Amino acid sequence: MSDRWVKVYDLAQDQETIALVQRASLQTQDFGFVPEIALFGSKDWWAAVEDDRIPRHTVQGVISRLYMSGHGDWPEFEIQSGEKVTRWTRFGDQKAYQVGRRVRLEYVLQRPKKPWRSADIEQVLQIVIEAD
Repeated sequence: MSDRWVKVYDLAQDQETIALVQRASLQTQDFGFVPEIALFGSKDWWAAVEDDRIPRHTVQGVISRLYMSGHGDWPEFEIQSGEKVTRWTRFGDQKAYQVGRRVRLEYVLQRPKKPWRSADIEQVLQIVIEAD
């Protein structure tokens, strides 16, 4: 196994996603996140993530499965961490996602304006994958 890691996704660099979520949060009743502490992706929001007012969560493990969900058009992967398996969207460089590679994913929980599957949404902050 390699000791070299590559950041394949960083929300702070994903200005398009931040802008779309902010627009939905500000301009719709049913979409986006409730700005409980600050508007998603804003300077104040990032400060709240940094000082743990919005707690970070980390999942570490091994990529155990790659697949397409939805109508076969949404790339996802599974992380095996001990006995627990979690499912996530594959953001960033799709070639970096390989079964057997170690992975570290950080996320925060955000409350959607209109809950659907669960009370909170796991918003990925960054994904770091073991390199070759």
